[in-house]
Amino acid sequence: MIKFLEMREKLQTNDYAALCLFGNDSWVKRRALANVCESYGVADDGFGVDRPESSTLEELSLACFTPSMFNPKKLVVCEQPFFPEKKEDAFGDKAKAENKRVAERTAELKEGLAKLLAQADGSFCLVFLADSDKNFVGLQGLETVDCNKLDKQSIIKWIVSLGRRKHVAIDNLCADRIASYCLQDMSRVAVETQKLIDYGEVTLESIEMLVHKDAEYAIFDLSGAIANKNASRAMEIYRGLVARGEEPRALFALIYNFYRRVYYVKTSSFSTEEIAAYLGVKPASVGFARETAERYKPMQLKRALDFLALADARLKAFVDENEVMNILIMQLISL
Repeated sequence: MIKFLEMREKLQTNDYAALCLFGNDSWVKRRALANVCESYGVADDGFGVDRPESSTLEELSLACFTPSMFNPKKLVVCEQPFFPEKKEDAFGDKAKAENKRVAERTAELKEGLAKLLAQADGSFCLVFLADSDKNFVGLQGLETVDCNKLDKQSIIKWIVSLGRRKHVAIDNLCADRIASYCLQDMSRVAVETQKLIDYGEVTLESIEMLVHKDAEYAIFDLSGAIANKNASRAMEIYRGLVARGEEPRALFALIYNFYRRVYYVKTSSFSTEEIAAYLGVKPASVGFARETAERYKPMQLKRALDFLALADARLKAFVDENEVMNILIMQLISL
């Protein structure tokens, strides 16, 4: 298995008959596929890449051994599931029998795929897009590529590497700031980094000027000012958000969700990844909550939730939204 960040180098020194791009980040998978196209000089323009309508072994074999009209190397991409899925909770004889048939079919497909790859003569590369690599590991001639969400250090490395390829210097501190402002969402990181590169320089000043902070990051910024009991800074951040078009009621919802997350992090023993999966948020969001949680005692956070519940009731009673938010921020600072 190779990591996404190692992919460009590996493709320069190896010719793969097949690749499995697996993971939970759709942007990383799309970028990994673009790396394959670039490496083999294939344009993904509707003509250069063959995407069979079905994922049967017969159709994939036909696609692989039909020469490309446009490139010396044929690139075949299978986007549908190739292997049948087992039922995880198999109860009863019927479900168990079905899972047995799935296992037998999977074994047949692995054997057929192994035979297909054994005939590879360098004229094609077969690419599978999958959620997991569990059935692809160990197949001779196939390499798996980890396309799961990147951690912050990997994102920083990617930003710095992109700057180097584009001949624009980006240091680790600037890359860290970009990743944080984008909540480590690679689709946003890529857009904002390219914007800075097009500007011509990447500095802390240009990042502050050009990079759009995710509203959730701005809430983390606001919570930091509140925790530091810096009322003027907290009000400056809030007014800046309103000035750029954020609705006070929408900001309240973000603050409410953030402090609920902080309380949950403070009072639970689950890992960042477990909490993120349970709450349906990005791990970076939980990381911000964990940083804030370190500044409070559980009872202080309980009082914060009480203040937020009171503010919610006042908003529902149609009290002036800015007045409610101003009072709420001062109450949170008083904790």
